[in-house]
Amino acid sequence: MFATYLLRKSNSYINFCSLEVLKVWVLAISKSMDDILLSVVCTAYNHEKYIRDALEGFVSQKTNFKYEVLVHDDASTDNTASIIKEYEHRYPEIIKPIYQQVNQYSKGVRIINDVLVPRAKGKYLAFCEGDDYWCDCNKLQKQVDVLESSQNYVACVHNTNFLYMTSNNEIIKYPTIDRILKLDDCVMCGSQSFHTSSLVVRKSVYQNKPSFTFSVEGVGDYPNSIYYSLCGSIYYIADVMSVYRVGTESSWTKKNERDIPKQIKTVFQVIEMLKQADQYSGYHYHQLFEVALSKKDYLLLIIKKEYRAAIKNDNFKSDSIRNKIKIILYATFPFLPSWKDRLWKIKKK
Repeated sequence: MFATYLLRKSNSYINFCSLEVLKVWVLAISKSMDDILLSVVCTAYNHEKYIRDALEGFVSQKTNFKYEVLVHDDASTDNTASIIKEYEHRYPEIIKPIYQQVNQYSKGVRIINDVLVPRAKGKYLAFCEGDDYWCDCNKLQKQVDVLESSQNYVACVHNTNFLYMTSNNEIIKYPTIDRILKLDDCVMCGSQSFHTSSLVVRKSVYQNKPSFTFSVEGVGDYPNSIYYSLCGSIYYIADVMSVYRVGTESSWTKKNERDIPKQIKTVFQVIEMLKQADQYSGYHYHQLFEVALSKKDYLLLIIKKEYRAAIKNDNFKSDSIRNKIKIILYATFPFLPSWKDRLWKIKKK
C-alpha cells in the first residue's frame, strides 16, 4: 500500500514538473514571437509626392519575424502627415509614427540619432527616407538572414537603382555581384559604396558610432560606411531592392548643386572626417586614407575652377577620359564654365 502511495505521488510530481516546463516553453515561444527583431527608420518632410511609395514598400515586406516602422514627420506643410496617418490606421501593428508640430531639423536636432533610434525596439535597424522606396518584398528577410548567419557581418546592403527626377524619370542601373565590401571600397568610393535605403545594420554597432560619423553636414553615408567596415564585414547583395530618387526638392544634392561655397565647405569637412577616421583606426590604414585625402584635394581644385592646377595634380592621370577632356577644355577656354552657369540660371527661371 505504501509503495503504491509513493508511486502515485511521484507520478503527480512528474506531471506537475512537466506542466511547469511546458508553461515556461510556451511563454518563451510566445515572447519570441512578440519580440520585434528589426526597426525601420524613416524621416519625412514635405514628401507628399513620394511617401506613399515608401510606406507601401515597408508594409509589403514578407518576413518570418516581427518588425516595426518608425516614421518621423518633421512638421510638414503639405499632406505628408495625412498620408502617414492613413497607413497608421491601416497597419497599427507596424506603422509607429511621430508627428512634430515644430520642425526639429531647423533646431539642430539629429532626427535619427536623437529621436528615432532611441525608440527602436529591434536588434537590427533599416533605413529609408520618405522620398525613396523599396522595390522587393523580400528585402528585409534576405538581409536579416545574412546577418543572422554570422556575427562577423555588422551590416548588410544591396544594389540600388537611381531614379533621376528629370522630365523622363531616367533610371540608372548598376550591375554588380554579391560580395563583401572592404574598407578600401568604402574609403575610396565614398557614398557610392551603397545607398542608405539599402542599409540594415546591427543596432548595437549603430549606437556606438564615433564622433567622426557626424562631422560632415548633410552627408552620412560616407563616414558611416567607413565606420561599419572598421567594425566588421559588410555583406553586399547584388539584387536591386530599393530606389533612390535623385534631385527631389528636399534632397541635399538638389539644394546645393550650384552652391560652390557650400560644396567647398563640405569637401573640407570630408577631409577632416577622413583624418579623424584615420586616427580612430589607430593609423593602421594610414596609406589608404592618405590616398583618399589626395583625391579630395584634387576635387577641391575642380570645384574652385582651378583647372590648370588640377591638370598638374597627380590624380589627373587616373581620372576618367570624360573628366580629363572637360578639365582641359575649361583650362583652355576659361569662359566655358561661366557660360554653363548662365545657361543653368536661365533654365532655372
